[in-house]
Amino acid sequence: MANTVFNHKVIEAKAKDLLITAVNTRSLMAVDTELAESAGMTKTINTYTYSGTAEEVAAGAGNTSRGAITYNGTDYTVKMVQQAFDYTDEDVMKDDTIVDNMLVGANQVMVNKMNADFVAECAKATIAHSADAFGYEAIVDGISKLNIEDESKLFIVIPNAWKADLRKDPDYKAAQLGQVIYNGQVGTICGIPVICTKALEDAAYVMTNEAVKLFMKKDVEVEPDRDADTRTNSVYLRTAYLVALVDATKIAKITVA
Repeated sequence: MANTVFNHKVIEAKAKDLLITAVNTRSLMAVDTELAESAGMTKTINTYTYSGTAEEVAAGAGNTSRGAITYNGTDYTVKMVQQAFDYTDEDVMKDDTIVDNMLVGANQVMVNKMNADFVAECAKATIAHSADAFGYEAIVDGISKLNIEDESKLFIVIPNAWKADLRKDPDYKAAQLGQVIYNGQVGTICGIPVICTKALEDAAYVMTNEAVKLFMKKDVEVEPDRDADTRTNSVYLRTAYLVALVDATKIAKITVA
């Protein structure tokens, strides 16, 4: 007697990728995990400038001028960022992957918020260069605007839409063509790493990770809650942080006319 075979549905669970950019902008910032302020409190970021002259003085003589320090303060409000979602016991009975997929999506939404704050602080850059076209020369000019002697920590973050322009640049192709064909990566230009992201649209930034700083009170915490009567489960993800431009001398904005 032949077996009776049931047609089972094979389900592959995959959460939709909600990330605006796969680039971890947290690695592009200095990170301070000792944020003392609570959500809603104000943190002042002071930028100090010292002016003074070292003088040669004769025996018995003193300085003819004194050094002085000035500062410019910018106030930032510490943010409490929270993401919440609900599911019922019946939801899990129908699909036991739903909680994992909701956690993935919620975490990606939290990351998107931090990435957006990073881009907003980069946009406050006071050093800028406008080029006729994006390529090797525009990056060289942007680096020169910074007037940094030690360029070992420099990197450039560019819009993903500008990647093709960079790869078509004759100077870039002369130096990178073999590597691009081999591994498909953007590589380096002017000796600095090139990072492409969809989080940027109309500007690139030559910078070090000292320019923008991430102040965190703690990492993302997850808190569950449950209504036993309705069998409704709630999950809350939250963190307290702020992102601030702390050193405007370490970042230059490149735009294309």
